[in-house]
Amino acid sequence: MERLETITTADLPSAVGHRFRTWECTYSRKKLIFISLCALRLLFMLSIWEQFKTPHKDMTVDEVIFSLSWPPSTSSFTSFNNSSSAQHSEVRLELPRAQYCVGDTLNVLVEMRNYAGCPKAYGGDFILARIHSPELQACASGEVTDLLSGSYRVRFRLFWPGEVHVSVRLIHSSEAVRVLQRDWMQDYGRALHKGTFISGEKRETSQCALRLSSDRPLCEYRKEEEGEYYACYKPQTLPCDSLTIMKSYMPPGPHRTKEEAQLLAQENTGIEIRNRFNPVTVFGCSDAAPRPTEKCVAGINSPFPGGYFYSNRWSSSFCQTGPFLTEEAITRCLKGKALYLLGDSTMRQWIEHLEGKLKGLRFIKKVEDTSQLAVDAHNNITVLWVRHSHPWIGYREVNIKTSVPIPEVLDSIAVGGAQEDAIVVIGIGQHFRPYPPEVFIRRLRNTRRAILRLRARNPQAKVIVKLENSRESKLTQFSNWYGYMQNRAQRRVFEDMNVALVDAWDMTVAANTFAVHPKGLIVSNEVAVALSFFCH
Repeated sequence: MERLETITTADLPSAVGHRFRTWECTYSRKKLIFISLCALRLLFMLSIWEQFKTPHKDMTVDEVIFSLSWPPSTSSFTSFNNSSSAQHSEVRLELPRAQYCVGDTLNVLVEMRNYAGCPKAYGGDFILARIHSPELQACASGEVTDLLSGSYRVRFRLFWPGEVHVSVRLIHSSEAVRVLQRDWMQDYGRALHKGTFISGEKRETSQCALRLSSDRPLCEYRKEEEGEYYACYKPQTLPCDSLTIMKSYMPPGPHRTKEEAQLLAQENTGIEIRNRFNPVTVFGCSDAAPRPTEKCVAGINSPFPGGYFYSNRWSSSFCQTGPFLTEEAITRCLKGKALYLLGDSTMRQWIEHLEGKLKGLRFIKKVEDTSQLAVDAHNNITVLWVRHSHPWIGYREVNIKTSVPIPEVLDSIAVGGAQEDAIVVIGIGQHFRPYPPEVFIRRLRNTRRAILRLRARNPQAKVIVKLENSRESKLTQFSNWYGYMQNRAQRRVFEDMNVALVDAWDMTVAANTFAVHPKGLIVSNEVAVALSFFCH
């Protein structure tokens, strides 16, 4: 695959790695002061070792898939009327209190019933929950626990005073999830591609996919060491290496029974469950929980839920997020830095946001829809967005010869130069939803290895992973259940890597935003959280 001709990362400056000294202590009974110094030095080196220690052994693809367990539903699906119904289910307060204070936990119970009105006896439903106060522009996600009995406990932390509304949505019934899970694990044909082979003035097209039957001659594209693969049926005359353009299309959906299709119909997806209680009034009591005191650093535990919106500004519940919503604050943070935004179009939203926010930052190069480079020469700020390589799903044609895999971009980041540490933000997933999980997990594992190589060259390099956001799901191939599971896979693959997480899923669920490209309010807060990890 050809490298980017117009924009490269090789010439962009990055940080110079630290050199660590080895401290040696000599034991002496007469010089206790030296023992104390040795102990302090040892503690210092242990802290450095903890930060840069070799991560655990890579989990295999199968190990990651095995870790993505989902509560089983009934072993046999016989009738749509036996499936979970949001209209017949209800939400009630668990152990209601006379008064709720900021910092308290609010628990609700979701009692699922089927379309016949009978209580469900098993779990496995996909539920999203949030609390919100519209007049305060405040909202937060809830933690859903499956009790495996047809009931669910949702835990909310109360972050602000005032009237708080509870909203619980049944995204998919357990019966629908079972259909999604079956398709996810087996079906490579939910998204296909038309490949265009070009040589001079001659063009030929052929069908391409991540898996094709071998009853016809194939052009196969693979990297043995990475385990990634796709193929096209060999064109009539042109060679395989002339493949230039890919355009995706959605074939007819997988074979499903009439009732399975009904389970996943739009009118039965994302339905709010009615509450058996009024909004809760929360008071700002004197013993309210304090704001977090710990700084946001790479590797910090990132729980879900992990924050909340108030006055349309996101605040973390576990570390100190900075006020990086103004031009001045963002410029001060990025001054002298190179910011690499690698991934899909939700990452492109970041460079577009920054270019619109910072007066001195201007686009200087754009290569089709594959990369964008913006520079603020006065403040020595460089921002580069590079689209991830195949698979890419959309209505536009994609030139795969100008697409650079994320591991190659990471490997091209140089060590040395005038700028400070390299900052890398990786955001992928949306284009992988239609494929079995092994495809996405292989890409994550290859990215993980490239991060380790970058860290070996430049221990100061900052790496941030942006999780997937929720989106509209008019096509079941892009169900939010797939996004939720892929986010779990990202947490597993990167959990011991000392990378920072920007939980776009948490933000968009809290804000009740279901759009593949979230509005500017979400994007600006995603960027602010990311900057909080390296500008305090």
